[in-house]
Amino acid sequence: MKTLGALFTAALLAACQPALAASDNGTVSGAFLRLPTSASGAGMGDAGVAVTAGSPAIFINPAGLSSVKGGYASFSHAAWADSLTFNVLSAAVRTPYGGVAGVGLRHLSYGKMDAMDNTGAAAGSLSPRDLAVEAGWGTDLDNATSAGFSLKYINTRIKRSATAFAADAGVTRRAGRGVVGASVQNLGGGLKFGSETYPLPLNFKFGAGLPYGRDLLAVFDINITRGSSPWLAVGGKYTSFLRDDLAMILRAGYNTSASDTGGINGFSVGFGMSLPSAAFDYSLRTMGELGPTHHLGVSFKWDVVYHETVENYGPPPSRPARPAVRTRVPRYR
Repeated sequence: MKTLGALFTAALLAACQPALAASDNGTVSGAFLRLPTSASGAGMGDAGVAVTAGSPAIFINPAGLSSVKGGYASFSHAAWADSLTFNVLSAAVRTPYGGVAGVGLRHLSYGKMDAMDNTGAAAGSLSPRDLAVEAGWGTDLDNATSAGFSLKYINTRIKRSATAFAADAGVTRRAGRGVVGASVQNLGGGLKFGSETYPLPLNFKFGAGLPYGRDLLAVFDINITRGSSPWLAVGGKYTSFLRDDLAMILRAGYNTSASDTGGINGFSVGFGMSLPSAAFDYSLRTMGELGPTHHLGVSFKWDVVYHETVENYGPPPSRPARPAVRTRVPRYR
């Protein structure tokens, strides 16, 4: 079992190489699949393949579903200019079989647009949108390794609709006080518009989470994405206990996924308030000439054994431990 994580990672790389090589560096479809799917993740630069947990893990690394001890539900809303809105809903529950089943929904609306015919005359209006529905499973393979997978249905509508099916898979493994993780996203066919089929943005993620003390966590991701150059995401968070059952979380991050769009791009900041059974998060991302993006998120947990973030990475530091009640915050957020 100790080598299973390494073997799984090697298999993910092997699966990605021929698919990436097949890309002709042309247009890819389903770009909305690259958008941040949680306010907390957006606040850390969209990094966290090794530490994302709860039901939102179905979108990043399905292995993170295994962190759910009972039930978990999450909703995220992001808004841009020009009526663009991105809503994400997910839920996960531990099953009698020991693993965790999860579902997710992503919906990007472009608002209402005026349509024109080939002569330039008005031809009504359009309401373009992108949709992805997915189901996944995550489980612990041993005390240090978790794995998971998900299947998704993708539908894009402009004037006509196009559909595709894809799969994600991932693994995480604890290494000392840290944790490493890898996932492959959007492995499958493409969306067909007319007579042309455009491939999905296949992405391979590899990253690590590194704690410092009991309150700080740094995350690093490397992404290799079809249709774009490899990009880096880095982020971190600081957790401060306001009282025994209430924590404030500060986040910051940066990524290079769209560094060529001009202006101030790729930076993000955010904060969250966490109770034992609920949390609220807000993040602000800079997107160059597109302006800032605001992300709001809420999550709920039930019948869950909570653990302090860093405590699960290994033996606690030598300084005196906090009172036991203060460890009742989510393991990862």
